[in-house]
Amino acid sequence: MRKMILLFLVFLSLSGFSQTDTSKWPRAFPITDYKVKLNDSITVVQIELPEGISIKDKQLGVIQGTYNTTKDEAVQKGYGRCHLIKGNYYYFTIGNNTSGLELKKGDLLYTFMDKTAIYYGRIPQLAAHFIELLTVYENSLYDPYTLFNQWERSTELSLVDSLVADIQFTGNYFMQQNPASDIMIMKGDYKGKTTFHMMIECNPKMVGEFLDYVLARPRLYAGRKWKISEIFATWLSEGAPVVK
Repeated sequence: MRKMILLFLVFLSLSGFSQTDTSKWPRAFPITDYKVKLNDSITVVQIELPEGISIKDKQLGVIQGTYNTTKDEAVQKGYGRCHLIKGNYYYFTIGNNTSGLELKKGDLLYTFMDKTAIYYGRIPQLAAHFIELLTVYENSLYDPYTLFNQWERSTELSLVDSLVADIQFTGNYFMQQNPASDIMIMKGDYKGKTTFHMMIECNPKMVGEFLDYVLARPRLYAGRKWKISEIFATWLSEGAPVVK
């Protein structure tokens, strides 16, 4: 049992979730504000899943904090098993929280789920961390729950085109409306150019490199909704680092 848990935790710590299991994918689900302390070391938490997604009784789960104001929040907060199922609600008894941080609404419960017959590209991998991308107008570009029911390579390519268009539109808007807020890129492949200029020049290859960067550091983005134009602009201004 101890060995299984340790292997599970090591597996979750690997960026991008290397696919060593042929039948399961690790996925994250946010916990609700329901929280009951059974004793000093065990807390019951709840997740709610839509129809069509289910977790088995006694299934193992690991709680991961989400980044809000500091990186120190994005740490493991214990692990446990599903001990009760009521309709679409699943209750986990979580112990071994050595982080010193309380469990809170929005923390992620990672568990293994059966694979589905979808194209497992970059976007499903983002959704596995419950990372949701938004347009500049805060419209969601996909649903982290239902994406795993149907996703094809053509769907992903179309979405990447949408990401490119949103970034280009946003860069051009701010170049015209607020050029004084543009930031010079001081390092990396785009050194000497400005952030808004490179947003206007955005292409699918750049978006792919950025998404790979996010997937290599999922704890900084997991469990949150992000405007793609904002986090892409931040990546550019920091030198557009890429995964080697």
